Amino acid sequence: MVMNSTSSKFLQVVAAVVVAAGGVAVAGSPAAAAYTPGYSFAGVADWDADGHQDIVARDTSGRLWLYPGQSKRGYSSAARVQIGNGWNGYTVAGIADWDRDGSQDIVARDGSGLVWLYPGQSKRGYSSAARVQIGNGWSPFTFAGIEDWDSDGHQDIVARDGSGRLWLYPGQSRRGYSAATPVQIGNGWGPYVFADVADWDADHHPDVVARDSAGLVWLYPGQSKRGYSSAPRVQIGNGWNPYTFADIADWDADHRQDIVTRDSTGRLWVYLGESKRGYSAAGRVQIGNGW
Repeated sequence: MVMNSTSSKFLQVVAAVVVAAGGVAVAGSPAAAAYTPGYSFAGVADWDADGHQDIVARDTSGRLWLYPGQSKRGYSSAARVQIGNGWNGYTVAGIADWDRDGSQDIVARDGSGLVWLYPGQSKRGYSSAARVQIGNGWSPFTFAGIEDWDSDGHQDIVARDGSGRLWLYPGQSRRGYSAATPVQIGNGWGPYVFADVADWDADHHPDVVARDSAGLVWLYPGQSKRGYSSAPRVQIGNGWNPYTFADIADWDADHRQDIVTRDSTGRLWVYLGESKRGYSAAGRVQIGNGW
């Protein structure tokens, strides 16, 4: 796995974009038959609280790694740091400050359907804070992301059940179960792969960004309420089937949300957002390889 701009083996930035319909369409990468992904993404967040977005990912041995970012459109020269082990049995819901203590946390489901909070401590290393169970019965769900969906100051979980219904599980900023009632906020979500929940269009309401089975990427604008949104969906990309989403975050610190993703040959890309409901003309930039 590489995230070091000083290596002579690094590839040059590839700006392979297709300009169409006044915007940018993703140019799909050819699949490499021999390639096997080495990492599963936990998310992108400022884990070490240094003001730069970082990538947190699990390797095939179950070790959890922090790849510190540097808020730039290119490779990071910061060395990776191991921050956990024994993570192979977990499905990560997302990274967010769940308990509102000022440090990013990991929320994840184990193989029994229990959901756990792993409190972070804003450092490049293992956290000494004990995990806390915050849910059970989550086996049938697919996580969309963690975000303050209803804008009440508490992080929430957005997830799809086995029937394609989308649910909001409101959080209460505590290390334990939430007493708030789940609310259905959508249906017909079965065919979608989630990128994340984030304020993509900078209207101060979190949105859902997801890919359909045809490889089209859609923005589903939120309205900061506990219920269905009346805002129509907007297509913001196409040709995304070869890609695996890492997360959505402001990777380059330009105050616009970006999509971080891996192609089918293990290269890592940032697709630069422009805070609008439509295609971005900013293009993509390679930020890693060997993922």
